[in-house]
Amino acid sequence: MKVIRKKAIEVFILAGGESRRMGTDKGLLNFKGTPMILHIIKLLNKLDLKTSIISSNQEYLKFGKPLYTDIIPKKGPLGGLYTALEYSNASMVLLLACDMPSINEEAIQSLMTLAEAGKITVATDSERITPLFACYPKSLKEKVEKAILADELKMQDFITRQSHVMLDLNALENTEVLQNLNTQEQLKAAENTETDGE
Repeated sequence: MKVIRKKAIEVFILAGGESRRMGTDKGLLNFKGTPMILHIIKLLNKLDLKTSIISSNQEYLKFGKPLYTDIIPKKGPLGGLYTALEYSNASMVLLLACDMPSINEEAIQSLMTLAEAGKITVATDSERITPLFACYPKSLKEKVEKAILADELKMQDFITRQSHVMLDLNALENTEVLQNLNTQEQLKAAENTETDGE
């Protein structure tokens, strides 16, 4: 088993654009007074991880990270993964959603520690896998492209067809790290929950 070193991993945050349920670009929405994506960027800076953003919204440039648009547009997260694999110089890409402000250092370190060369390493809460909190080897780029051209765009299906390992996040102290905030109600509830827990 060849373990991946941290410097061989590059992070790409998917900030796909306007959410129909949120009515605006999710990554730019405030969570506890700070844009959701900035919570993630600050954590990644602390971990000294090279980070880029994938979005067509030029407003993300204000966060000081490289910004890329999808090479093959309108293909969802799989298209974002293809863009990340194309632009990354690392052997492994860590893909993150922009709407996971509760992600923490323990979860990221655990995922990177488990990462193996040539395998997808994906987080799970036992009920579902989370394609947008996962490490993907750069060697998968051609397979991702073939899946896109065949219009096989479901990330979970793609992962299960590849060699992969799973990180069970139920073992972590904070089990809410995979929570995606897709509506204004979920956003407010998450803010209230974290405030109550402080």
